[in-house]
Amino acid sequence: MSYLVIGGTGRTGRQVVDQLRAQGHAVVIGTRRPRGDDAVAVDLAQPLPVGVLDDIAGVVVSVEPPVDAAGADAVMNRGIARLAGLAGARQIQLVLLSQIYITRAEQHPELAGIIRARAAGEQAVRDSGAPYTIVRPAWLTDAPATGHRLEQGDRGDGKVSRETVARAAVAALLHPAARGKTFELYDDANAQDWATGFAELLLDR
Repeated sequence: MSYLVIGGTGRTGRQVVDQLRAQGHAVVIGTRRPRGDDAVAVDLAQPLPVGVLDDIAGVVVSVEPPVDAAGADAVMNRGIARLAGLAGARQIQLVLLSQIYITRAEQHPELAGIIRARAAGEQAVRDSGAPYTIVRPAWLTDAPATGHRLEQGDRGDGKVSRETVARAAVAALLHPAARGKTFELYDDANAQDWATGFAELLLDR
């Protein structure tokens, strides 16, 4: 069994791939322009290729949405919904990397279309029946990881290292205590271990 990382050639997705492999896991990279035997063609704006989830134990979605509202809806709403439906039917673990401000789109009108598409995709994941975790990173940076803080309720603001986001995605994929939960992720020097942090989170309703 392998793990599929959709967006595995992106700045965050590459780190998810590297961290999974560093832990000894087999990884398949899902990307629109695959190169190499470990990559498959996946474009969330289109129907998923037949068999793409065969022998897959879990999926991480780390995709940058198109900047236009229609494109974002095609990828982050309808595309995620198609993937979630397949994952639910097979009971494949799904970790979706989303963003903060999902419930506060009016505070960023320039991103409102993208945020609404992400919110709809999140709900499709929750409704799919798949075992899932939704990670809402703060504004991303390329700084080294220094620690992390998990929150719920989508009330905060701040930054988070892509390295930390990748660590959270891998931990959520592998820790059952993260399943059925949505949380925001921020940089913080006073980090607790992932298992403890996940266990303290509330399940989604």
